[in-house]
Amino acid sequence: MSDNCKMQKEYVAFLKALIEIPSLSGEEGEAAVFIQNALDQIGVTPKVDEAGNVYGVINCGEGPVVLLNGHLDVVPEGSLEAWKPYSPFKAAVESDVLIGRGASDLKAGLAAQFFAFKRIKQALDAGASLKGKVIFSAVVHEEAAEMLGMQYLIDHTLEGEKIDLCVLCEPSSGRVALGHRGKVELVVKTMGKTAHSSQPKQGINALEKMLPVMQYIFEEMPKTLKGHPVLGDNSVTITDCIVRPGAQSIIPDECEISIDRRYSPDETLEDVVCQLKAVLDDFAEKDPEFKAEVHPRTYCEKTYTGYTCEVNKYHPPWATDQQIPVVKKALDALENAGQKPECFYWKFGTDGGYTAGLRGIPTIGYSHAEEKWAHQPKEQVKISQMMKTIEGTEAILAAILDLKEK
Repeated sequence: MSDNCKMQKEYVAFLKALIEIPSLSGEEGEAAVFIQNALDQIGVTPKVDEAGNVYGVINCGEGPVVLLNGHLDVVPEGSLEAWKPYSPFKAAVESDVLIGRGASDLKAGLAAQFFAFKRIKQALDAGASLKGKVIFSAVVHEEAAEMLGMQYLIDHTLEGEKIDLCVLCEPSSGRVALGHRGKVELVVKTMGKTAHSSQPKQGINALEKMLPVMQYIFEEMPKTLKGHPVLGDNSVTITDCIVRPGAQSIIPDECEISIDRRYSPDETLEDVVCQLKAVLDDFAEKDPEFKAEVHPRTYCEKTYTGYTCEVNKYHPPWATDQQIPVVKKALDALENAGQKPECFYWKFGTDGGYTAGLRGIPTIGYSHAEEKWAHQPKEQVKISQMMKTIEGTEAILAAILDLKEK
């Protein structure tokens, strides 16, 4: 059996085992143990931080630091009927296709990064040398869209570490992702006064007060939003509306809407909030009974280790300049490996919002998993394509860390 055939067989077995561990956000413990054991088996000391992130380090002294990163959590499986004849957490292989929840987003990419990391370790064990450090990491709580795991990893676990390049293994169809628009879930709440619905004028209907706000967001606000030359158009829409008390025969004194706002790097989260606050202030000047507030949606999240943290539900925007020397070196390495990938920008949000958007770490995304299968029933990847991800990731590491075979 050739080395490539052997690696593919091992990769498929590894990925199947990982997919068959259900690891919803907050329930990644068993998957974390799986990764710990895998690191231990290749001779790298596994480490787990307070939030539950798992990581391992190959350290060869002075030189660049590369962070390989993916997340442990997956989204719920959805309707089992839509998966038939497959089962979401029973990985199936049909010819060159592997099917299961989390295959595309992003356990296949995480497994590919691990195998590239493993091959670098094997080369070192065989006498090769490199300059610098490579960190393999699997974080928690990415799918919940709050960057909780990545934030803890960067700000606490790897505090003081100067990371030269972060490589995310989110699905990119073999292309190199250089960023995405920001996303924030905003909450707008209007306040009124309850009354019996048979005498509505005795109350102040919070839903009625929300109507001009909704009309503005749907009809006028999109016209005010600027686009970005590479990330595309910014956008805004309403995704939910709740009234309270929400009972028969009572005028609601609270109405709350959820807003999906997409924005570009020339805006901050504060800018986005202030823009809408100015609109609400304008309504209040015209209507003495109008009372409203706006803020980002916040949650108190708890990881599988018991770590708790209050987080905003958002991903900041980011765009990496492909002319940054370390990024150019990564792109050249892929081209030299025969892949010649195009650069593009994701439509969805990732933990790159934290590494690049908030911490300024040069970040790229790379995996041959396809975006179109993320979160879908019968989620799948092509095994032969994922082997290219292993080869490409290894080539990136070898080029940046100046790997020299014995």
